[in-house]
Amino acid sequence: MRHLPALLLILLCGPAFAQPQPRVALDIPLPPPPDHRLSDFGPPGRLAVGSDGTHYILMSSFRPSPDGIAVASSARVELLAYLRDGGPKFRTMLPVQAGIGSPGFNASSLGVAAMPSGETAVFLSSSNQATAAPQQERSVTSIYRVAADGKVRRATAVPPATPGSPASHYRTRFYLPTADDGLLVGGGFGPGPFNWWIGKFDAEGQRTWQAGPGPGFPEDVYGLAVRPDGSVSAVIQEIQRVMALSQWYVARFAADGTPQGRMPFITQGTSFALLPGGWMSALSRFDTSRPPEIVRLDEMGNVAGRTSWRYGQTRRTIADGDGFSAIVCDTMDGPPCYVVRAGLDGKVKWQSPPVTASDIARTQDGQIAALIWSDDGMRARLVRYADP
Repeated sequence: MRHLPALLLILLCGPAFAQPQPRVALDIPLPPPPDHRLSDFGPPGRLAVGSDGTHYILMSSFRPSPDGIAVASSARVELLAYLRDGGPKFRTMLPVQAGIGSPGFNASSLGVAAMPSGETAVFLSSSNQATAAPQQERSVTSIYRVAADGKVRRATAVPPATPGSPASHYRTRFYLPTADDGLLVGGGFGPGPFNWWIGKFDAEGQRTWQAGPGPGFPEDVYGLAVRPDGSVSAVIQEIQRVMALSQWYVARFAADGTPQGRMPFITQGTSFALLPGGWMSALSRFDTSRPPEIVRLDEMGNVAGRTSWRYGQTRRTIADGDGFSAIVCDTMDGPPCYVVRAGLDGKVKWQSPPVTASDIARTQDGQIAALIWSDDGMRARLVRYADP
């Protein structure tokens, strides 16, 4: 019994203990189509919230083969829309023509953005092995524009980032609307590993400019944001041609894609968000030899401050007023994981109960919507968190 006080102290100091919990403002189950199951292979479901409070969820599902090993008998990518009060708005199946494997579409990119016009843009990159030459996959990348009533208005093929690369495809992670009703996408391109790449598409799905692919691999875009003046800021990891060393940059582009310079920095990380004062990075335990921390960068990539961070892994970060919200886990290996709202001082304002979340988005009134999965990956829910 003499060890009990010490044990209690450890528990009291643990990251999951005694954190304020948010109020659940919305909780909606997201059932798959009949005879289908949700796909947890490749890119998970994605989430966006429109200016009117409509929630858009992009889900992939498939009808398993009898043995679960052969190619699935069918696969779907659906866009679900729910009003702010949780009422259903529409459920639309997209005309995806990609190849199908045992767990559904062979997709490497899947993203959604709510446009200023009220439309929704979906970016999908996959492979179509059925129509490819032997030993080669043909990439299938498309942008779908869905009208406010849920009807697919246009499906536009996206050409390779470099001419003559039919087997190369996109692996992207950022999908942002722009003021001119365009779509900004960032991540990687190539046969895998990937070179960093950023692309801007207009309302018709045509690419108006791109940056990259980078000079080496593996590279990636770890942060992407549109500033109020329409310019673009990005956090890029690039492999240098000389000595193949990794270098991190804060890169700036004008609204028309004209490069406006890039500043190298030495603080690594895997999850960045652009705040009014500059970029912030949540360093997980595998990013640093020190304990996890929050690092603030100014416009030139200089370290403007750092503070300790209680979570071993930060999986996704979004700007949230003068702070941020994130999907975090206690350890590098994952569970237990949470959705949290925090300040740049590292103080947690609230922490959700343990969840498996694949995406989060901020609503106009400051709540945090999250796409939550069951432990077996077969069920999903749309949950919206509010301050206590």
